[in-house]
Amino acid sequence: MKIVDSTPISPAAARITAAAVLVLLLLLPLFIRNIYWIDLGVTVLIWASLATAWNISGGFAGGLSLGHAAFFGVGAYTSTLLFLRLGITPWIGIFVGAVLAGLLGALLGVITFRLKGPFFVLATLAFGIVIHIINVNWRGLTRGAAGLLLPFRGGPQNMLFLNLWAYWYLALGLLVLTVGISAAIERSRLGYYLVALREDEDAARSLGVRVVRSKVVAAATSAALAACVGSVYAAFIQYIDPDSTTQFELSVQIALVAIVGGMGTTFGPVLGAAIVIPLGEILRARVGGGAALVVYGLLLMVIVLAAPNGAIAGVRLLVLRFRRLIQSRGATDA
Repeated sequence: MKIVDSTPISPAAARITAAAVLVLLLLLPLFIRNIYWIDLGVTVLIWASLATAWNISGGFAGGLSLGHAAFFGVGAYTSTLLFLRLGITPWIGIFVGAVLAGLLGALLGVITFRLKGPFFVLATLAFGIVIHIINVNWRGLTRGAAGLLLPFRGGPQNMLFLNLWAYWYLALGLLVLTVGISAAIERSRLGYYLVALREDEDAARSLGVRVVRSKVVAAATSAALAACVGSVYAAFIQYIDPDSTTQFELSVQIALVAIVGGMGTTFGPVLGAAIVIPLGEILRARVGGGAALVVYGLLLMVIVLAAPNGAIAGVRLLVLRFRRLIQSRGATDA
């Protein structure tokens, strides 16, 4: 999918919009009394972070990964096992999981950097399936399909809270971190290299772009951030199993969220999470989980055919039209 930003917005306007949204998210829990909506909000924030992590390699670098659930699972299981087996707080486990996932991501990047298109997709798919199989069958470590339950002990120092609002702010802090890193990469030399590789790898190589180094750094960063999200998810749910952390469908949904919102953009995955996750919850509540998967597929088809640049392009277009309308009215009044 070729990504073209045809509706640019000035950096100042983008920063103002992001700051306004952040303030809104900081204040929103103060006005929500229903626990269900707070829980849904935390879920959206977690998915926004996860899709943003995927977007670093899948959007900026153009490598459509279908194995990112593996990195998510590495983070979830690492922090959980360190807590259960060694009593190490998840505040430390989250960094250990990020390092392990980052090394796995770098290794995968080295192995697959020559692959393109469907061959790269199949390689990441195979990697994700291997991790899932290990997760299911290594019962002595992961307990397999029975999963791992986090006992509530220790409180906040172990990333376990009685109040859902605390998870809201934890997830929001993680989102700020992932979006901040994503924005920094997009505006850095690495970001320009990744875009060049995405659009024309041969031309980029001829101009001196370090192909292997750029792809490996992107893959490692994306994997490490996905693992951080996995650790926070485990603390929030307080139970993990292979189906909820490393299953293939999870990898597909991660990519779907970013594509719907607008892959290759900083805020597209955040918008995608705000669209896809509530929609999925509504469908599961009313018509069952199977119907949700069907709607996800239809939604992806509509986005690819009607809005290949994602929902963020439509939002930008609306913002530009609104600004032009304000400017034209100002000129008329003058």
